[in-house]
Amino acid sequence: MPSPIDSFLALLEALPDAIVIVNQSGRIELVNAQAEALFGYVRQDMVGQSIELLVPEQARAGHVAQRSRYQANARTRPMGAGLDLAGRRSDGSEFPVEISLSPIQTPDGGFTIAAIRDMTERRQAEEERSRLLRERAAHAEANRIKDEFLATLSHELRTPLNAILGWTTVLRERSLDAPASRKALATIERNARLQAQLIEDLLDVSRIVTGKLRLQMQPMDLATVVDHAVEVIRPPAEAKRLSLDVVIETRPLLMPGDPDRLQQAVWNLLSNAVKFSNEGGRVELKLWVGGRSAHLTIRDTGRGIPREFLPYVFDRFRQADSSYTRAVGGLGLGLSIVRSIVELHGGAVSAQSAGPGQGSVFTVDLPLTRATSEAGHETTFGLSDEALSRELNGIRVVVVDDQEDERELLAEIFSQHGAEVRAAGSADEALAMIASTPPHVLVTDLAMPAADGYVLLRRLRALPPPLGNIPAVAVTAHARAEDRDQALAAGFQVYVAKPVEPRRLLSAVAHVARRFRRDSSG
Repeated sequence: MPSPIDSFLALLEALPDAIVIVNQSGRIELVNAQAEALFGYVRQDMVGQSIELLVPEQARAGHVAQRSRYQANARTRPMGAGLDLAGRRSDGSEFPVEISLSPIQTPDGGFTIAAIRDMTERRQAEEERSRLLRERAAHAEANRIKDEFLATLSHELRTPLNAILGWTTVLRERSLDAPASRKALATIERNARLQAQLIEDLLDVSRIVTGKLRLQMQPMDLATVVDHAVEVIRPPAEAKRLSLDVVIETRPLLMPGDPDRLQQAVWNLLSNAVKFSNEGGRVELKLWVGGRSAHLTIRDTGRGIPREFLPYVFDRFRQADSSYTRAVGGLGLGLSIVRSIVELHGGAVSAQSAGPGQGSVFTVDLPLTRATSEAGHETTFGLSDEALSRELNGIRVVVVDDQEDERELLAEIFSQHGAEVRAAGSADEALAMIASTPPHVLVTDLAMPAADGYVLLRRLRALPPPLGNIPAVAVTAHARAEDRDQALAAGFQVYVAKPVEPRRLLSAVAHVARRFRRDSSG
């Protein structure tokens, strides 16, 4: 029959945890096979050594003090007491452990039995579980933001569409007097432009996400860019009886940049300030130079931004209070577009607010690099209506689009400014017109059945001069950056995205027509 000592030792060897028995001096008296496997020592190398052998070096001094306090008031400490403990293997590697302590008294003195459990796998499992929970929460939040955004998008697209369809029906079915007709047309135009802006914002976000938002860098005057943005926002500011105070300390403020994109960024910031300000409030804009940077601040006395939302104010699809934003309109994209435009120019944008009802301050910093004085490419985009009409008077234009409504619209735009317009519904019809009476400019849609705009251009360029040299303008609903690059690479002189801004299209046609006539006469 085995002795009690033998039975005790056999029990220690059978336990699943590593067992280390320590005397009151902190010396190891006994270990089991699991302790050998866990710490990587043979038991002869552990027995007689200080227990601190199994403790990470940086924790040894603290462990000696803890052990002394424990010995002074020894008591059972169960496994899983919530302590952050670590063990040290013979190779110096550290690993997380849980330890239970059981003091015992024998005729030979007091001892502490430590049961030690490797927590590496459990910690890894807990970390994996935490990671999955974080991912699940992030996914749920992303879905919430997506659902909220889609609901907002539906609302924002349907609202102007309702006004457009409603007033169109009224104009068709009822005879309105001149003032009412002007009001109806102004409402239709305003809501159509709003829809176009929403679509352009979505396209900009797509370009930003895919890294395809490109700048058309050129020497520019930032003060003029800011002026233009202010003039665009002035009517809605006046409609809310807002005081719009503008201070531009440096004129001109020359720098390289994309004036259209920077105007878009300034307009977005001003639009937000106006949108979230109460009637009778104030919006202040200040532009000045400090060091090697231009600084723009836009301050309003409006709704303000909750402190907890400030870190997310430039994130896509994020809105501090969607119910209020729904009331004033918007998709939550404008500020994210502002940040991308500013950062592409090497600048930074920030937001400050003391909280709800305390207004907001947005600051844009743009680096100033010495701008060249060389003029950019020749352009007529800044011409007045009268000057455009003089430029286009007598210009022969062939307009090509398979959609009758689009054809008629383009033809009307050119006719109102004195151009001689012929409209074709296909590539074959257009080529026949060109052969009979050569135009000065070809304006064509790209996405057409049978032979599209690219096929039409290739067939035009295959004709002998001067027919083969007629400039071509692409007008298309494909509005991505790569669509523009493809059209210009194919040989189109100008690319104009739908919905068409009439002045931009007219200016482009006047420009290429003048160059074509000059080159032909030379």
